[in-house]
Amino acid sequence: RLESRFAAGYRVQFSYNYSKFMEAVSYLNDTDSAPTHVIATQDRPHRVAANGIWELPFGKGRKFLSGSRGVMNHLVGGWQINVIFQYQSGAPLEFGNVLFYGNIKDIRLSSDERSVARWFNTDAGFEKVSSKQLVSNIRTFPNRFGGIRAPASSAWNASAVKNFRITERVKMQLRGESYNAFNQRDLAAPNMTPTNTAFGQITSTVADSNARWAMLALKVTF
Repeated sequence: RLESRFAAGYRVQFSYNYSKFMEAVSYLNDTDSAPTHVIATQDRPHRVAANGIWELPFGKGRKFLSGSRGVMNHLVGGWQINVIFQYQSGAPLEFGNVLFYGNIKDIRLSSDERSVARWFNTDAGFEKVSSKQLVSNIRTFPNRFGGIRAPASSAWNASAVKNFRITERVKMQLRGESYNAFNQRDLAAPNMTPTNTAFGQITSTVADSNARWAMLALKVTF
């Protein structure tokens, strides 16, 4: 964690968390003697959070336009910009009881090979023919892999605040806030059913990832 305390009109905070979350709570097969040890669904190796506040250097007593008075000072002075950024790795993908004949190392694609139409290597050795799926079998294919994940998520939130002093005891604040300022939509996990024609493709966004929205508020304190 890094933090620059409020000075010279700005403050910045930055934090980065690296972690690994393993679990052994479920069985691959009912006949197994112990739960399988695998990466957990909640595992997010990388998480970044940053925020900053900047008091714009305009208006009375500031670096620029310091001689502003009356209406001019009300227009250009007292502005403050706030920005919040968050990012985290995607969840490990759940493959289920699939039939696989290839090399597990061939499933993952590099970042320059991945696309929404082919998020992982569907030709690595998966059995895709419906008639060849087994009714019952002893499963050996793992639940999840640490390096094969759903898309990461990120968000930018921003606000602009303007403070007015009406009298010695009365103050007013105009505040504009934008959530998901760049209108980013988080991509959902790809289709994980080998017999489906969309296997390995991302065809939707995360249901609770909000589109950009803005709010304007006026507050008076006395």
